[in-house]
Amino acid sequence: MSGTGVEKRGSAATVKACDSCRKRKRRCLWTAGASSCNHCVQLKENCTTTHVRKQRAKTRKDRSIEYERRIQNLEALLQERSAAQPHIQQQPLQPPDSSLSLSTWVDNLRSEVDAFPVNNFPDVDPESYVDRLEYSSQEEPSSAQTADLSLSNGTDDAGFQTLDDFEPSADFQVEAALLQDPSFQPSLSPEGIPIIEGNATPYQCNAYLPPAELGTSLLTEFLVDFNTANPLYRPRDITQHLRICYEGGSDGSALAWASIYVIFGIAHRSRGLSAVGTPEDDQLADWYLRKILPTVSGLLVAPPTFGLVQCLLGLAMLIRSSRQETPYSLYVSTALRIAQCFAYNSENNLQMTSHQDIEQQRRVFWLAFILDTDENIFSNVPITHSRDDITAVFPADDPYDSLGTVTAAEGNLKVNIFALRVHLVLLQSEAIDQVLSMKPRKRAPQETVTITQTLLQKLKKWRDNELFSRTPEELFQLLYRSDLLHTLSVEASYFATVFRLQAFLVLGLDPWVNPFSTDSLAKLAGQKRHEAWKDAEHLLGLLAVTPHDQFRICVVLKRPLIAALVTVLSHHLHSPPESAPSYTKMREYFDIYRTIIKIIGDGEDLEMQRARDLAMELLTKLNIGLEAKRLNELGEKGELGRPLLATRTSLDLR
Repeated sequence: MSGTGVEKRGSAATVKACDSCRKRKRRCLWTAGASSCNHCVQLKENCTTTHVRKQRAKTRKDRSIEYERRIQNLEALLQERSAAQPHIQQQPLQPPDSSLSLSTWVDNLRSEVDAFPVNNFPDVDPESYVDRLEYSSQEEPSSAQTADLSLSNGTDDAGFQTLDDFEPSADFQVEAALLQDPSFQPSLSPEGIPIIEGNATPYQCNAYLPPAELGTSLLTEFLVDFNTANPLYRPRDITQHLRICYEGGSDGSALAWASIYVIFGIAHRSRGLSAVGTPEDDQLADWYLRKILPTVSGLLVAPPTFGLVQCLLGLAMLIRSSRQETPYSLYVSTALRIAQCFAYNSENNLQMTSHQDIEQQRRVFWLAFILDTDENIFSNVPITHSRDDITAVFPADDPYDSLGTVTAAEGNLKVNIFALRVHLVLLQSEAIDQVLSMKPRKRAPQETVTITQTLLQKLKKWRDNELFSRTPEELFQLLYRSDLLHTLSVEASYFATVFRLQAFLVLGLDPWVNPFSTDSLAKLAGQKRHEAWKDAEHLLGLLAVTPHDQFRICVVLKRPLIAALVTVLSHHLHSPPESAPSYTKMREYFDIYRTIIKIIGDGEDLEMQRARDLAMELLTKLNIGLEAKRLNELGEKGELGRPLLATRTSLDLR
């Protein structure tokens, strides 16, 4: 230590050890009165000490002042960030309509209150009722009483009538069977979570949106694979609407969200038909459809707008490609009537202003007219719009936005399939008006036959175009998969028209006979001549080259496909043996029949099941006849040991 001695221990300037002990990290021990520490004396080292003072702690500031300063900084930062955020020019929700009367608001409130779930409690005898307020002045109920009360209101079902042996009355047998249908059972989402819970309310358009990346991908699928051939929306308009919904600027109406769900549902359906499609795509398409259906009643009574027409048509197309038994023609006819109300198909419409998209409105009108006419051809239901009332111009063959145009994957083939479809629907509507209505009964039979033959010639001339004059193998090589499916759909519509006109000539010139029914198909199968068999064979050939593993496209076209298969099989049964189908053709017929089995299944559509059985019977007869012929040929050549080409067991496909 220094000559002044050791400083007082514990002070701020106290040195705990000399420099040597501090360096060697050892305890520095001192003897009273010594000038060096014990270790330095033993080691004979010079004991030196460097005095180091500890820094005094900073004076503490007032914490309340510091907290106030931080809060002020945060408030200033929040104001700065809020000012930098973009503002919505218009409120998402419309202001309340002051014109609505008070009674309307009361009725709406009453309907909402009535819709609330009501818990069923056991009946209480008025004589045994005890006012619960008496407990407050006397004593609280005991725990045993509380337990008994909870049991009586909870898990104890002794006071309720069990429904195990309940039998519905005759008046409600249909409703009871409907509620027990498997389609009403909860289905699973792709993640395995039940989509409909036990006590869940029906699906609502509740502002659900998939992730933005998935939503953009689905919009692309819709625009490229579906909207190109069926121009339901202008791409920029539906893209802007989707962007507004993702930004939270939607008005929250059922129409706004139903339109988005229609897009997503059709996109999943289109993806399910593609090469990368999975069964989950069809499940998600049906899931979006089930979210829309509870809002249908509101859509049907909504104010007529162009967006409502588009939404109803999209909903009809989504239902048409599903297994729903809901008649989609209801939505098509409603959309067409709304279009009539707004006169979208009129050349001189005073309601049309410069900011309206007249061209797109006409496209949507033609699309609605096509769906309505197709339904008449397939099921013989009355049409909503007559051909004589149409004044809209035809779609351009080469529009500037290329909507409705099919372009080949290789080569220079470029055809406006939507314009071709419009020309076909005009011929179909002419056939409905001139032949498949009440007018033939007012004319002489020979005149009706002449008009029908003229229409068949017009249809044959229409088919002689750049797209449909090619063979199925050429179309398979040229077109993309989605365009091939659209071509198949138009080909099926063409065949259905020709088939109806030919059946009209065979079945006694009766327009009310539906040739797609099983009884009519059985009568036509007994005919020796089948004038429509070439068109039927072309349709089946196009279906054979089209990948129909995901058979949703066949759900839409099940009636013309069954009719085409019955026509071709009947033709071969009544044809000479030398014109028998080849082995490849027979395999195609078997594959198509398997697809028909998947479409129809064992559902409640008994008419389709009878038609399926008729096709199986004809296919069995043709297969047995070909086997007998081949066995005879092998017997003549002495080659009976050769394996059989096909057997009847091939028909056991279910």
